[in-house]
Amino acid sequence: MTTPPPPGPCSWTIDTGCIPNLADYSAEDIERATVWATFILDGLTGHQFGQCPVTVRPCGDGCRAASGYQTWPAGTPGPWMTPYIGSTGAWRNCMCGGGCSCLPACRALLGAPVAEITEVKVNGLVLDPSAYVMVGQHLARVDGGECWPSCQDPAVPDTEDGTFSVTLQPGRLLPRAGEIAAGALAAEFLKACAGAACGLPAQVASLSRQGVDVEFVSPTDVLTDGLTGIRDVDLFVRAVNPSGLQRRSRVLSPDLPKAPVNYG
Repeated sequence: MTTPPPPGPCSWTIDTGCIPNLADYSAEDIERATVWATFILDGLTGHQFGQCPVTVRPCGDGCRAASGYQTWPAGTPGPWMTPYIGSTGAWRNCMCGGGCSCLPACRALLGAPVAEITEVKVNGLVLDPSAYVMVGQHLARVDGGECWPSCQDPAVPDTEDGTFSVTLQPGRLLPRAGEIAAGALAAEFLKACAGAACGLPAQVASLSRQGVDVEFVSPTDVLTDGLTGIRDVDLFVRAVNPSGLQRRSRVLSPDLPKAPVNYG
């Protein structure tokens, strides 16, 4: 069993176009601010965008007879169309002799949103990326070669014959707006690290001097609301995570098949 990946986002591209005087900062400071900004933004958006890569060992999920939960008893006379729940959880009407599906015949259910496929191995050999595509949460083979192995021993290294592995980055692709928001947050951390004025919320609750009243938002209150206190960043957070969820939503149902995946 391999060591699980570290928590948090991986390989996020951030937009540094709004960071003033970027050349004045060291590479170490920029990396530190980037790691901090992406980790915080990942948490505030519910961990729904590109997470650290993992390697999974799927089992094939091809078309076969009686695929899915059928409402009409098998072997008894029924309507000319038989309703059933397919491997995606969607209701379908079956009007053919075997299992019906609108999905590619050669597919493997990965069981989660995938931001990026890094590598696919079959029998220990790396496939060309043109050999497969993602269809929903299924990995479909489209090069006309043999279908994915239907069974494998996950205890055997994926360099051996008869194995099938997929290295992927779970989650959704970070949108362009997310790249901009992460860059804006990193800019504030850079300025704060250098001791310059920044947009991060201060501890002062109120201040009255010479007839001028100033009030700052408490960082504790801001983080309780799932925000950063920086307007442009919080606009993105509110847009993609309006309910302040801590993780991606999931649907659990006894009618939905579990993805036949072993994480190695």
